[in-house]
Formats: sequence, structure tokens, C-alpha cells
Amino acid sequence: MPHLLVKTCAALATAALLSACGGGNDDDPTPSDQAGVFTVTGSTASGLNGVYGDGNINLTDVEKRNPIGSAPEVCAFRFDGANKVGASGQAFGDVRYEPNATRLYVAFLTFAGREFSASDWSDTSVVRDANQVRIVSKTLTATDGSGDRLTVSGVVPMRANRPSGC
Repeated sequence: MPHLLVKTCAALATAALLSACGGGNDDDPTPSDQAGVFTVTGSTASGLNGVYGDGNINLTDVEKRNPIGSAPEVCAFRFDGANKVGASGQAFGDVRYEPNATRLYVAFLTFAGREFSASDWSDTSVVRDANQVRIVSKTLTATDGSGDRLTVSGVVPMRANRPSGC
């Protein structure tokens, strides 16, 4: 029996080490007392146009990540809790930018259950002194291969206690 216990402990320790090597922030977003809002227009998918927002967006901490086998190093956080005004649905997302950069590297934004992204984020702004990411008239494409598109403008807050460069 002691031999089985040693093997079990070794397996659990290995799993814990592997899960710490890469991947994303496993924390759930928590209330931030910061407002966030998105306006979605021109959606080719039914029911996604509208305003999504809340005066208390849920956020994870911003973390610096450089998982094995990936490049570049990024500052990353997640958000949720941006409810669609006057209808059911919510916006949430995963936001990533390079340390000391003034634009996003990539983001995956989900509106009412549909995830969207873009290949170029050069027209976005990371505004550290305001603790915000700003997106203006950005055309995004569904990540499910459907070809659906939408245009989004908005502000994503981020926590002030960020790692150096983030």
C-alpha cells in the first residue's frame, strides 16, 4: 500500500507541475468596480447587435505569460459580466498584449455565445494610465469558421496591479 501512495503522490505532483507550465489564467474573473462597455453593429449573425456593458466588469489579474513553445511573451487577462442591454446575452473575453506595447496582440471576444477575433489588432489601444484597452470600429470574424462578422467598439477595463511592462 505505501508503494501505491508514493506513485499516486508522484503522479499528482507531475500533473501540478505540467499545469503550471503553460495555459491561461485559471482564475475566474471577479468584480472590479470598473465599467466596461461594447457596442456591436453590422453583425452578419442574428441577434448580436446591441450594447453590452456593466458598471462592474469581472476581471482576472493581468499576468505575464510565456508558455513553453510560444512567442512572444504577453500580458493576458480575462473578463466577463458585460450583459446585453435590454436583452439576454453576455460579452466576455480573453485579452493579450505584449509588454510595453500600445496595441493588442490578440483578443478573443464572445458575444451571446459566439466567439470572434481578428488577425490584425494594430488599430487598438492599450492605455495603461487609464487601466483600459480601447477598441474602435474593429471588424471581427467568428472563430467557428462560419465567416460571420461584426464590428465592435468599446472599452475593456484592466486591473491596476499589473506586472512590470503590462
